[in-house]
Amino acid sequence: MSSIASNTKTRRTGAWKLVISITAIACVWCIALPWYASQSSMKEHLQFLDDKGIDPSAMFYTELDAMDAILEKIETSPSQVNKGR
Repeated sequence: MSSIASNTKTRRTGAWKLVISITAIACVWCIALPWYASQSSMKEHLQFLDDKGIDPSAMFYTELDAMDAILEKIETSPSQVNKGR
């Protein structure tokens, strides 16, 4: 009998931990991040990225239009790997 009660208590504890975790993530996502994005330093940084044509939501840097010139420069320049040996 105590095994069943203990198992039920463990499930409730796990459920509450899940609820608290989801609530914490939602608060960060819906309150903290929008507040931070509205700060002047973050607005300046986002404007800088926009001016450079950098999309901060790109999954990979190679998806950025600005990376084409950088990758071309790297591919055409002599290798720096063996210098200094």
